Amino acid sequence: MEGEIFRQLRKDRRMSMGDVSDEVNSLSFISKFENGLSNISFHRLEHLLERINVTLEEFLYLRAKNDNVGIYDYLSDRPFFMTGKFTFYLNQIFKYNDEVNQSRNFAEGINQLNELKKMIQGETQSEEFLKILCQLLSLSYQLNDERDQGIEVNVDALFAKLQTLSAPVVNHLYSVDNWGVFEVLLFRFFQFSFPVSTVHQLLRTAVSRTQKEAGVQLMQRMKFELLFGTCATFINFRKLPWAREVLEETESLLHDQGDLLNSTKLLFYQGWLRIVSGSITAGKRSCEQAISIFRILKQPALQIMYENMLQAILTNRENLNDGFIFS
Repeated sequence: MEGEIFRQLRKDRRMSMGDVSDEVNSLSFISKFENGLSNISFHRLEHLLERINVTLEEFLYLRAKNDNVGIYDYLSDRPFFMTGKFTFYLNQIFKYNDEVNQSRNFAEGINQLNELKKMIQGETQSEEFLKILCQLLSLSYQLNDERDQGIEVNVDALFAKLQTLSAPVVNHLYSVDNWGVFEVLLFRFFQFSFPVSTVHQLLRTAVSRTQKEAGVQLMQRMKFELLFGTCATFINFRKLPWAREVLEETESLLHDQGDLLNSTKLLFYQGWLRIVSGSITAGKRSCEQAISIFRILKQPALQIMYENMLQAILTNRENLNDGFIFS
């Protein structure tokens, strides 16, 4: 059964047995494994899954789902752990990103990403994508550094570079028939660099996949991050009907779920959309209400983050190129 599941995952990613074979798992061994003619060790399975960008957790979930094992509705823990080099490096990249956003020391952020790129060998597709992400963020840091120095920047030229760099990621997402955790993570963290029309086209696939694999904890958490992240992109590029659609879907998904954190974020994003749409007073009131809830819940990090976002929204609402706010 494990071999059958692996074969389907491999084919979903349009990879041949030859594409995933190496010194650890030969083509002959993979063929036997997929056809149920050979058992596989933990080390070999972990290595084989990494070759197709599927984590052990996701694989085990799909195996359980195949056996009609139900998911657990009342257990939840955060933060989460997930195997694989990709998630390890991705976490490190966004650790640096959070530090840069707080310190606004963009030169240091570029240095950190350059050092991290040296550590990432780039031998696999996922590692190549991580290197691209480092480049994308470095370009963004450079633009923000120039803006802080009062240097006039060409935002259109920046996004043209970002879209060129991220093209291999876009091609991968369109080529995979059945997205897994890897593809959802790619969409979540690269979408700021995609053409906005591409983000709109791929969002349905991303959200639907999080619902199909709802038993994988990361997918549950990603669902609302995807929605809020793409909403920010749509507002930045003034695709307000698309932003409104996303918020309406988010509201529907949150209805009677007892998810106070994401419901509060929704209130803020609804206010942001109202501000950009011209209802400044009402929109500001919604944003301030959300910030007050974070304060009451004693969530100072979220309170400060959304206070800064509101300040930037009010400052930059008149000019699209004065500052993009991604989340």
